[in-house]
Amino acid sequence: MKKNIFFAAMLAFTSLGLSSCGDKETEGLSRITYYPTIEIQGDDPYVMAKGSTWADPGYVSIMGGEDVSDKVTVKGAPDGTTSGDFTITYTTTKNEDGFDASATRRVIVADKADAVEGLYWLDASSYRLRQGAKVAYGASYPIAVIKRADGNYHVDDMLGGWYYYRAGYGVRYAMEAVISVAADGTVSLLASQVPGWGDSHDDFTGTFDAATGTFTLNTVYAGMDFVQTWVKQVIE
Repeated sequence: MKKNIFFAAMLAFTSLGLSSCGDKETEGLSRITYYPTIEIQGDDPYVMAKGSTWADPGYVSIMGGEDVSDKVTVKGAPDGTTSGDFTITYTTTKNEDGFDASATRRVIVADKADAVEGLYWLDASSYRLRQGAKVAYGASYPIAVIKRADGNYHVDDMLGGWYYYRAGYGVRYAMEAVISVAADGTVSLLASQVPGWGDSHDDFTGTFDAATGTFTLNTVYAGMDFVQTWVKQVIE
C-alpha cells in the first residue's frame, strides 16, 4: 500500500513539473497562431521591355482566412530605363506572435531592339553527355542574357540550370559567363566561373540564330558535354 501511495505522489509531482516547464516555454504566445501566406501572381521570371514602366501583376496574402494583401511591403521595383536582372521582395505584416511570410519575383528588363538580349528557356530535350551516357535535362529552366557596356553579353548560367535548378545546388553552382555573338551567329565564350567549385569551362562551341532567337550550344565542363538549346521568350 505504501508503495502505491509513493508512486502516485511521484507521478503527481512529475506531471506538475512538466506542466510548469511547458507554461514557461509557451509564455507570451497565443493558443492559436494564424500563419500568414503570400502568393505572387503573373510570371516569375517576368520579362519587361526596356523603356516601359513597371506594373506589378499582383500578389495575394492571407492570414487567418482574411485577405491582408493591403499590408504587404514591396521592395525592389525594377528600373525600366536599364537592362538588367532585378529581384522584387514581397513581405507580409507580422502576426501577433511575430511570424511573417515573404516571396520574391525575378524581373528581366531587356531591349526589344537587341536580337540577343532577353530571357531564354532551355529546351527540355537538352542533355549532358558523360562518358558516353546521355541524360536529358527533362525540364525547361530560365537563362538571362543581358548586354554589357562593352557590347558583349552576361549570361547567368552557361550550364543551362543543370546544377542550379535540376540538381538543386543553388545559384553558386551556376556557370556565370561573358559571351560575344558575331554577325554570322558564331558565339564565343570569353570567360566563365562556377563560384561553388571555383573553376570554369574546358571548351565551348555555339551559334545563335537571330531569326528564331535560338542558341545552340555545347559547353564542355569537368570532362562533360552540356549540349543545350535555348529559346528566347518574346518580349511583349
